[in-house]
Amino acid sequence: MEASSIAPTDNPKDFSHLFPVIPENAPYQAEKCQSDGTLSPSVQLNNGSVDYVIVFRFPLEVKKGETMTRAELEQHILNSLQSITSRLSRVGLRFQVRPGKEKGTLLILVNSPMEAIRKEFDQQRARDFLLGVRVDEVDNNEKTLNEQAYKDISVAERLRLVYEIITQAESEGGAGISAHVDNYVESIMPLHDDDFDKKWLKSWSKKWFLDDDDMSTLRNHFGEKIAYYFAFLQFYFVSLSIPALVGTLVYMTHSNTLTIWYSLFMLIWAIVFTEVWKRKEQELAIKWDVRNYSKHEKKRAEYKADKTTRDQVTGEEIPLIPTWQIFARRSASIPGVAVGAFLLSIIVASVFILQLFLHEYYKGPFHQFLHYTPTIGYVLLIPQMTNIYSVWVKALNNWEMHKTDATWEYHYTQKIFIANFLVSYLSLFITAWIYIPFGDYVLPYLVEFNINHHHETVDFQRLRAQLVYFIVTGQLVGFLTEMVVPYALSKLMPKAIKISKRVIKKEDNQKELATVEISDKEEAKFMQKVYKEVALPEYNIYADYVEMVIQFGYVSMFSTVWPVTSVCCMLNNWVELRGDAIKISKYTRRPIPQRAESIGPWLGNMETLIWLSSITMGSFAYLFHPTTDIHSPYTPVFTLLAILLSEHLYVAIHFVIRQAMSQIPSWSDLQIRKEEYSLRKLWLDRISHNKGLVTRDIAQNNNDLAEGLSSKLWRTHLDQQLEIESATHLTTDIYARANDAVFDDDYDEALLLFSELVQLEPENAEFLLKRSSVYQKLNQLDQALKDTEKALSLLKDGSRSLLARGYLQKGAILHRLGQYVEAQKHLEQSKSLNSTDKTLVTWMRKNQDKLPTPVQPTAVSNKTVDKNEPEANNGPAVDNKPPANNKPVVINEPVVKPPSARHEWFQNDKYITIELFIKKVKQEAVDVQFFDRSLSLSVKLPSGSDYSLELDPLAHPIVPKECSFRVFSTKVEFKLKKESEGIMWGALESENDMGSHMNTVTSTARKEKDWNKLTKELEEESKPEGEAALNALFQQIYKDADEDTKRAMMKSFVESNGTCLSTNWAEIGSKKTEVKPPEGVIAKKFES
Repeated sequence: MEASSIAPTDNPKDFSHLFPVIPENAPYQAEKCQSDGTLSPSVQLNNGSVDYVIVFRFPLEVKKGETMTRAELEQHILNSLQSITSRLSRVGLRFQVRPGKEKGTLLILVNSPMEAIRKEFDQQRARDFLLGVRVDEVDNNEKTLNEQAYKDISVAERLRLVYEIITQAESEGGAGISAHVDNYVESIMPLHDDDFDKKWLKSWSKKWFLDDDDMSTLRNHFGEKIAYYFAFLQFYFVSLSIPALVGTLVYMTHSNTLTIWYSLFMLIWAIVFTEVWKRKEQELAIKWDVRNYSKHEKKRAEYKADKTTRDQVTGEEIPLIPTWQIFARRSASIPGVAVGAFLLSIIVASVFILQLFLHEYYKGPFHQFLHYTPTIGYVLLIPQMTNIYSVWVKALNNWEMHKTDATWEYHYTQKIFIANFLVSYLSLFITAWIYIPFGDYVLPYLVEFNINHHHETVDFQRLRAQLVYFIVTGQLVGFLTEMVVPYALSKLMPKAIKISKRVIKKEDNQKELATVEISDKEEAKFMQKVYKEVALPEYNIYADYVEMVIQFGYVSMFSTVWPVTSVCCMLNNWVELRGDAIKISKYTRRPIPQRAESIGPWLGNMETLIWLSSITMGSFAYLFHPTTDIHSPYTPVFTLLAILLSEHLYVAIHFVIRQAMSQIPSWSDLQIRKEEYSLRKLWLDRISHNKGLVTRDIAQNNNDLAEGLSSKLWRTHLDQQLEIESATHLTTDIYARANDAVFDDDYDEALLLFSELVQLEPENAEFLLKRSSVYQKLNQLDQALKDTEKALSLLKDGSRSLLARGYLQKGAILHRLGQYVEAQKHLEQSKSLNSTDKTLVTWMRKNQDKLPTPVQPTAVSNKTVDKNEPEANNGPAVDNKPPANNKPVVINEPVVKPPSARHEWFQNDKYITIELFIKKVKQEAVDVQFFDRSLSLSVKLPSGSDYSLELDPLAHPIVPKECSFRVFSTKVEFKLKKESEGIMWGALESENDMGSHMNTVTSTARKEKDWNKLTKELEEESKPEGEAALNALFQQIYKDADEDTKRAMMKSFVESNGTCLSTNWAEIGSKKTEVKPPEGVIAKKFES
């Protein structure tokens, strides 16, 4: 229905005439579920089919200072209301306007028909496919897939689709209604499902741990963003069990908890926690069908401008906001955030100083009562100031004009994190780094001002007490504000309202209108539910996230101060999981379902805290070590050195853990590869079956071949299909045998077979290039060059990939022939055709190193020199008379045959091992490049020449970053990590090797003895042990020592009768070395 037209009234007291009149005998009818089963009834019939409530709140009086009259205000309100209702009608949404419980409030109840939801659903499915959110088969059954997906739609997805219709920009087909854009629209809210909330709370109250099914149920009802928060909280709760157990043992067994090993343990735990959670995030994104959703940049309705321009990519009209204006706004907001943070820091520091003074120094009158003043101030003042700061930075964030929701959320999250970081950690940093080192200097000033105190010294216990105070107080305050206060208000506020009504004795006409005219009891009960939920505050997920992230900071940065921090946090989080569920279902409005791929910027904030924990770990370990003189003037310098060392240690540990984690197979990575493989296979199957390809059918007439030689030559070869099959069988059989010969390093056989293929198809450029590569293996570079040049002449108008490969091969051959300038030209041509070839990059780098410098040009190889031309030099004149035959003389550079070396290979389930047998090669002389399907090697031999080896393409992909090589005295060994473990390669180099599954882990293509391993074992067996090993060590020390050290060793050994051995001549040279027999032995002099 549409809102009824509203005429102005002469009543100046209120705007009650804005409320639409509800007929007394027209109770609200809930929309019935479609009988065709297009959507689950549980999705459609909740809350009388009301999807959303738009809260429309308007002023009752003209504010002071405004130039608008009351009539103009009333007309403005009417225009805004009619604009909203007309836009809802335009997008096909049902609505009705109801009066609110409070004056100046209207409630617009919105319901979406099935057609509007289905249209938005189809648009979302198409967008998800383009973004890679879903990878379904795009085939003739796409319509069937969409139908099934639509029938399986969840409650959260329906509400999200309806919210998209309401809030999407009008240019994108939505109504464009937003609380930030439309006047008097306070909020857009869904209604709670009371039955689900009861079952949810009852189920969680009986469980100690929550599983993935619980999270999926939560996701289907509240959306992915809320589900990600609870999944993170559950994962964090379980992960805390490890530091809680270790911390308890440390607390019970160590007097000094700031041990290095425990600090390192907490650092490693924090890094592992974040890395494992990243995997968990990715797994949930796949299970919940939101992978790659972050690529969808939803435009904010608030991003508007007076002018528009046409997007150069999409062609649509977009708001035109100059870049300088956006930059100026965001730059100007930095001082605003800094001022807010500074004022908040001043308040936190003041509360801390007051607490310190009253707890540590003040022992005067009312000490017992004043002792609790800082706690009261912390509970009452700090949260209020934090809330004020949050409102301030939210206004700044809106003013910055962010284009998408993702950028707005990121910047707002960082601003919120800064405030809570200061509130939570500032006093602890002041205590640890300022108060404890310099607190004792305050005592003389207290005596000077006649302040009575019993304080003697400042030590590490002060920091522990401060940490306990913050953790316990913070968790207690959080529990009271989230659970106790809302519960008390829900019980006391109705009674307070009743008492105020009795005292004032004045009923609200608008409330009477809202309740009296609803005669149907069920409808009246429903409207009371609506009024109750409208009065609730909105759920703030940022507050819950920041609470957990700050708590993570306490655990990672300060657990060494108080090891049972993890225990307290773990207990708190068990309650927090259930407390947040109660808060969402009873004490806040229902969150709007939103999609998310992760927990967003909070993960980056946690990684920042881990980095800070490396700083606190190093500084605390040095400052509070029992041997540290904290008042020494060198303490700040050594503290900075400890921080520097700890921070570098963090970088190293983080790198090692990340690399180790990358080696562990991930379920999510496997699923992604399966989906992408299925999609590629689908399109390849389409191509192979010629789907969508245009063909021509031409009737053949063979009368022109009926006579003479033509008849003899063609009469048995007119069946083209039979000819194709015959030629294919012939060439593929020889081609396979030729490739097998290359695999077996039988290059002579391979040359014969490829030559046979060239004879069968002399115009086949690929066969010529293959034979050219075999010629290169045999070091017959002249023949290889001829084949390559012929192939290039055939490929002038052919395949670009083969043409690029031909130029690459010719450039490589010319490089090996020493013709580097010509080689560079052909390599450049190959690059212009295919610049992504990694083998090409290697050859270009190697060839550029050999190019002559352009300072003094020299003669080019194979250049024809005319004898009639005089020589340009400063030497004596030369008779330039040409010879009798008058033929030019060709100057050829001598061709040096490239060195050769034998190589063999074998494999197991994970690695390919290649052994190149070259003797006396140094480590720095080996230059090897590993690529996905190739290996490029260059070795500087002891003779001064270069040896090169190109394996391209390898039979199967490898993992370049996990490949390695080792240099031995007789060979160079390369280990190539297989990308697909357990696959036996049929060849080392191949383009069509299918491979096979290995039966055992130790299966090899060529089983050979690992002589390096046997040699190493023999060397280890022959190593000296016991006293022999000790004597060998002393002999080595004496051999490598200088003259003073040798004299000290001889003098001390002789004078002490073999009981002492010293290398310090400055100590031994000035006195006689005493005899120091082993324990239990007495030294005696033998008399002759």
